[in-house]
Amino acid sequence: MKDNFYEELSIAMYPSSLLHTFGVNGKISGSIGAVGEMQDVLPIIHGPRGCGFHYRHSARRRHQPLYRVLTTNLEERDIIGGGEEKLRRTVEEAWRQYHPKLIMVIPSPISDILNDDILTIVQEMRGQGIPVVGIQSELFSHRDKNYTRNRLKKIAEQKITGENRLEMEIKGCGFVEALYALVGQVMEAVPVIPHSVNIETVGWGSNGNLVLREIEAFLNRCGITVNTWFPSASYEAIRRAPAAQLNLARRVRWARLMKERFGTDYLHLGSEGRYSGLEGICTFYRDIGAAMGLEASMEPLIEAARQKALEETAQARKELAGHRCLLVSRSIQQAPFLLKRYAQDYGFSIPCLCIILTPEARRNLSMTAEMEGKLLERVQEAVSLYSPETEIVLNPSEAEWKARFSKFDAILGTGDFTLENQGVPLISVRNETVSLSFESYVRTVLRLRERLANCQVREELLLQKMPFDSRYYPLYVNETGLAAKEMWARMWLRRKEES
Repeated sequence: MKDNFYEELSIAMYPSSLLHTFGVNGKISGSIGAVGEMQDVLPIIHGPRGCGFHYRHSARRRHQPLYRVLTTNLEERDIIGGGEEKLRRTVEEAWRQYHPKLIMVIPSPISDILNDDILTIVQEMRGQGIPVVGIQSELFSHRDKNYTRNRLKKIAEQKITGENRLEMEIKGCGFVEALYALVGQVMEAVPVIPHSVNIETVGWGSNGNLVLREIEAFLNRCGITVNTWFPSASYEAIRRAPAAQLNLARRVRWARLMKERFGTDYLHLGSEGRYSGLEGICTFYRDIGAAMGLEASMEPLIEAARQKALEETAQARKELAGHRCLLVSRSIQQAPFLLKRYAQDYGFSIPCLCIILTPEARRNLSMTAEMEGKLLERVQEAVSLYSPETEIVLNPSEAEWKARFSKFDAILGTGDFTLENQGVPLISVRNETVSLSFESYVRTVLRLRERLANCQVREELLLQKMPFDSRYYPLYVNETGLAAKEMWARMWLRRKEES
């Protein structure tokens, strides 16, 4: 299992999340990312040779280029006449020359435009004894630009308390499309191993590999084994993935297909806020126990691990509670969970929660006054539950910022470097996400104590000399940049707006 791209990208000025939000992305990058996690799999990009050259070092794999990539080398005559025959020849040649365990055909925007029937071709190739699967494009661009809007509408209807399970499909994601192809074309029905799980491996943030091993160790103590790390496994392991009793899935579509095809139940780990913080970690393991009928035997182990984590962090949380901090969020829907994390899980005193919701964000998210009101009600509900003394401030002016800064020991919840030079130290959020192991909670609390003890105002940063603006963070503010952002928003985010 490879350390995923988050470790490197989390410290970059323009991280993967930015590329996903502000970019007209092909999906090849996501599919290459999935193939790069697998063992003995050879990817073939059905497109021009430039795609193969470019995506060896793509957005999702800047940390580790994937050099073993072939293309069908589509040229102008193929684009006019169709590239299906060239795909057949390339697959046959790749099999003769390399004999990989599996060949995965990745579509490109060109093959999407040509509407080449990739799935029929790979089915013919499998009939010839060549182990090959084809990824089916669902949308031209990555990803469906209505996804965030639709998700926001559903979140606005939810209360902070309660189950809050939210399972929404992400269409147009090359990574998800690759996983879907593996379920549909590689996996086979096999006898189920009781008390076993498959765990989706990409997207666990900082120290992701370590966290996964910690989760495995705790599950082993509960009598649960890991059947397959998906997709970070061999061809044979992926083929036998349906042997698991339960899937632990970050992206729900592949898990749904496995349930349809093989009856494998799943637990979706993307539920909004359900598994956040220390109590969320306990809920995560309780949900696994409930799915496997092991609630009674797992509960003492969960409670013991919880108490151990609290004991190991007691002094640190006591020290953190002595600091008054300003909490900043650029996501109104995530603000309640940020407050829960810093006030309840870490123990900070949070006199003020500042939410930045720019006019551009309102428009791009199609946020109505009614929706904004409901989302603010969720924030107020979180305040009453987790930190009653917290004041909510929406879009403070520059004068309000300056008036408040001197009252705090640190700024939390954001990596916005435009707030660095305000006389108050900024504790960057980039590595403060608690994952689903008890050890990750302990590490985060201890790391926060250390950072707060050693933080300082960084007036010397070169970034402070450049025209970044908090309203447009993290965009470099000049006429060209703002024009490009507006053009992108009109072409993609707002292209389906009603006139």
